[in-house]
Amino acid sequence: MNDEQYAEVMGALRANDKEHESYNRRLHEHDEAIKDLQQTQVQLANLTNAVNNLATGMTDLKTVVQGVDRRVAEMEKEPADKWKKASWKVVELLLAATVGFLISYLSKGA
Repeated sequence: MNDEQYAEVMGALRANDKEHESYNRRLHEHDEAIKDLQQTQVQLANLTNAVNNLATGMTDLKTVVQGVDRRVAEMEKEPADKWKKASWKVVELLLAATVGFLISYLSKGA
């Protein structure tokens, strides 16, 4: 092998080494990009789980609030029922007094 051929082979080796370095750099960049995508995928999965848990919690909370609404409605209704019963008691007493007065008036006059 003469110097000219040797120089040609060495030039080809240098070019091959540069191309090899370029491929290695690109492979490393792609590996990093894949790792970033995998981390993003894990984060998205975690976020999806968190949203699902939040939706489940909201459904449970809705059920609890509906129960509280029913209880509050019953509690609000109770004083109204008591007032209604007390009002009817007063009307009954007035009617009884009126009937008693009429009976005593009619029994004395007759």
